[in-house]
Amino acid sequence: MFGEKSYYKSPERKIEFPQFRLQSHEPFPLLCQHIAKDWIDSRNYLTADKGIIPSFILEAYSSIENLADKFPPVDIQLFLIVRGLLSSEVLLVAFKKRYRVNYGVNQYLSFNRLMTAPFRAKDVVADRTGFDHPDVALVLTHLSYYYSGLSDLQLSQCFNRLNEKETNPGSIYDQWVLHEGEDDLPTLINYFLNHFVFPREAKQFPFEVVTSDWDLSSLLRSKIIAGFSGINDTQLLLPVHTRQCDLAELQNIDAIVVNNLLQPENKTTSLCQ
Repeated sequence: MFGEKSYYKSPERKIEFPQFRLQSHEPFPLLCQHIAKDWIDSRNYLTADKGIIPSFILEAYSSIENLADKFPPVDIQLFLIVRGLLSSEVLLVAFKKRYRVNYGVNQYLSFNRLMTAPFRAKDVVADRTGFDHPDVALVLTHLSYYYSGLSDLQLSQCFNRLNEKETNPGSIYDQWVLHEGEDDLPTLINYFLNHFVFPREAKQFPFEVVTSDWDLSSLLRSKIIAGFSGINDTQLLLPVHTRQCDLAELQNIDAIVVNNLLQPENKTTSLCQ
C-alpha cells in the first residue's frame, strides 16, 4: 500500500506476526485513517454515533464535549487512548524504530527485565536504560513479543498459571488455540504480557523525584541543602593494578557524610508542580 515508504515482512507461517516499519512520515495519516475505521467498525456503536468519532481520535486538539453526552466514561477513555496512539503519533514513533536494532527484549535471564529496552546496535541492548514515554514502551513491548514469540520458559509460566490460578482454564485455553492458523492477534502472548510483564514492570508514579545543580542555588528552597562529591568506595571501580591512597586527614569522611545525610533538614522532599 505504501510502497518504498514502508517495510513489510510477511510471516513464514500463518501463526507468526508480520513485521512492519514506516520509513517515512508521509504514509502515517492514511494509516491512521485505516486504523480508526477498522477499530470503529469493530465496536457496537450506532451508525450516527460512529460518524462523529473519527474527527475526535484523528485530531489531537479536538473537543470532547460532543462525545461526553453520547458515550459512557469507559468509551471516552478508549477514545482518548486511541487518539494518543494515532493523532499524538505514538504509533509513528514505534513504527519508525527497527526491531532488534533500535529496540527489543533482552533474552538473557541475568538482565531481569521483561519489557522492551533500547538497543545500541543489532542485538546489543543498552543496559540500565528504558523508554521514558509509557505509551511508547507499551507499544514496543507488544511488538517485540509479537515478533519474537514466547520462549519455552515463558510458555511454561503461562501453563502453570492457567492450571493453578485460573477458575476457568478450559475456556482460556480454547481462546489460545481458537485462531491458530488465522490472521489474528496472538492471545497467548497477550496473556503473558498481562500477567507476567505489565503488572510487574509497567508501573507509573504520580511524581518523579529529581534534582539538579540548579536546586543548590534556588531561591525557592526553604531548607539548607547538603551535598557531597562521593565517598571512597569508588576505589572498587579502579583498575586492578591501581591502588587508592587515602589521605590520613580524610579517613573519617565516610562517617561525616552519613551523619550529614541523616540530619533532619535532609529529610525534606520538594515535588515539582
